[in-house]
Amino acid sequence: MGKLMDKEYIVESNSHEGNLDSKYKKSNGIFYTDLELSNAIVEFLKIPKNASIIDPCCGMGSFLFALKKNGYKHLFGCDFDEQTVNKCKKALNMRNIKCIDTLGNSGENILAEIKKQRFDYVIGNPPYAPISGDTKLKSYNGFNNLVKSSGNNLFVAALYRAFEICKAGGMVSVIIPKNLLHISSYKIIRENLLRNKRIVSIIELGIHFKAVRGEQIVLTFQNCEAQANDEIKFYRYDKGKIEYMSSVPQSYYKNEIIVFTGDDEVPIYDKLKNSYPQLGEVCSENIHRGHDKSKDAVTGKQIRKFGFKNRNIPDKGNQIFIQNIFSAEAGITASFAGDLKPAETVTIVKMENEQLCKYILGLLHSRVCNYFLIRFEFNNSRLTIHTDAKYLNQIPIVVDNIAMEDVINIVNKMEETEYMSAEWFKLNESLNAIVYDIYKISDEDREYIEAEMRKISASKWYGEKVCTA
Repeated sequence: MGKLMDKEYIVESNSHEGNLDSKYKKSNGIFYTDLELSNAIVEFLKIPKNASIIDPCCGMGSFLFALKKNGYKHLFGCDFDEQTVNKCKKALNMRNIKCIDTLGNSGENILAEIKKQRFDYVIGNPPYAPISGDTKLKSYNGFNNLVKSSGNNLFVAALYRAFEICKAGGMVSVIIPKNLLHISSYKIIRENLLRNKRIVSIIELGIHFKAVRGEQIVLTFQNCEAQANDEIKFYRYDKGKIEYMSSVPQSYYKNEIIVFTGDDEVPIYDKLKNSYPQLGEVCSENIHRGHDKSKDAVTGKQIRKFGFKNRNIPDKGNQIFIQNIFSAEAGITASFAGDLKPAETVTIVKMENEQLCKYILGLLHSRVCNYFLIRFEFNNSRLTIHTDAKYLNQIPIVVDNIAMEDVINIVNKMEETEYMSAEWFKLNESLNAIVYDIYKISDEDREYIEAEMRKISASKWYGEKVCTA
């Protein structure tokens, strides 16, 4: 298969996917993998040439095509759509591709249809879509309940199925949603992976499939328990290349899997996470969303950093209002809100008094707190996320009575200074310098955080592109 064949296959695959009904694709979680990514993953895995390999949800066979092109011979594929299977067989000139619903049949039944023994490698891009009431995974007793309790998504069913058809000690490598790593609905399957499998690597893909809501990863694990010294290696994928980021012992994780973008991040996280109280512990009430529907209620769009659009900052009170819609490029956008009324697009943080509000407001706008929130609470996501209590509660807070006056003075000056003026940015840098000292961040770690936040934040928040919107 040369370059011309690559082009012909891509045209054929894209044409078939384009002709599929959009509702059919959405309900079945069908999103084909581009050949560039399939090639990169195949090269990354360094699979032995004599390995038996299956893609149990192969679609048009992008992974099988990449494997065949690289000289692999013991290849098998399955898909539930008969038309797709026939087209895939023809495009790849392969016979070992069968029309089987691998999510709706037990591993035992699948192996009986294809190959009597389990596979050395299970790879691919399984479907991801919520399992509706009409979807039935016709399998052994309890499988439906297991999947539903573990996240109720087709890709979860695919993971459990991979456990069944992969050899003991074999490898599974699949493209799945990144939120498997941290959201509560996937807690059971995530704990299963951490406790019962050896997670070899996680590759960040970002928003690779434009039609899919959310970000994706490539999860590779060995079908065996991890040993005490086993590490999870983290990588990022960009423009056909897979680049190393960090390594973390698997035993480090109890449930949520944080993606560390560099080896230097682990000690920074440990210090911020374990050395200080959390925001939820210092608030006078539970953090919550607004619900006022009156005309004078403050909306999220009316909030800007240290103030409001077309509204004066109150003189007294004990509330901080935060834009509920969070963008990593902007970071937290919040203002002292006194006794104003909040709409549902506002998150409310209440403190004991005005002084503590102003102090906490300064901390929340700092790069230290935004770095922690973006990297570790939002797990390095680039998507728009809500600043709900689940995340804000975890932000480390140092109540430094000595530095409090200095922070409050700067916050007051920023409230009075022209928004995003040269003086405003100068004050902001002074605030960040104080906060770094409050958290006892070393010069080396400070430089690291600054460099990482530069990659994330929009340049205008450094005063490099002044905007008065």
